[in-house]
Amino acid sequence: MFCTIKIGKRFWLWVGAILLALLAIFWLPGTGAVFPVLSSSVDQEKVVYLTFDDGPSVNTIEILNVLKEEKVPATFFVTGAETERGLGLYQRMLDEGHAIGLHSYSHRYREIYASADAYWNDLMRLADHIEEHTGYRPDIFRFPGGSHTTTADAAVLEEVKKRATNSGLCWFDWNALGKDDHSTPTSAQQIFENIVSSAGDKERIVTLMHDDGVRTTAADAVRLIIDHYKSLGYRFEKLTSETEPVRFS
Repeated sequence: MFCTIKIGKRFWLWVGAILLALLAIFWLPGTGAVFPVLSSSVDQEKVVYLTFDDGPSVNTIEILNVLKEEKVPATFFVTGAETERGLGLYQRMLDEGHAIGLHSYSHRYREIYASADAYWNDLMRLADHIEEHTGYRPDIFRFPGGSHTTTADAAVLEEVKKRATNSGLCWFDWNALGKDDHSTPTSAQQIFENIVSSAGDKERIVTLMHDDGVRTTAADAVRLIIDHYKSLGYRFEKLTSETEPVRFS
């Protein structure tokens, strides 16, 4: 009887030791929970930033629906929405965890790039407009046509960049292009192929697509892009003023 009891104690001591070892290995401090430590296929350096210019429009709704379904954040460089639907989309972007960036209020190239003052005034008009309707004031922006657009004088662009830096605004270009800015919709498959081809094997990818009223295929393209880069181990994030910017050299 004595030997049986002694063996039983040893057994439970071994069980206790094993459990303590498992807790030491699997316990994640500060989370209040125990998680199995599994190897992940996601490389933390591989990230895609989905960005959209020129919205919001009715097509933005479908894009947001896909992003919500896929649990993926994105960044929208918006123009001056004046309809109830457009103003509501500003708020929906924020409510669903996306980033809003400034693009231009009017998006009229000749007017906004006439001078640094013209562009800056248009940009601030948009910032005021968004803040008035959402309570949020964006601190990132993208130049219409990019920071080296040939539709603007180089001196105008440089002056705007100086003002932006002094004002704490951060601007972003892109390194993967959907080529979907034509007068008619580009097919979802072609947008996807354009993004993948131009991104190459980059580990930090900032896409450029559009979500204005013409881009009826954008949501389907977004789904293809998400599926593709998830399969390659990329994560998705939104741009912020703290993100290392991708800019044309």
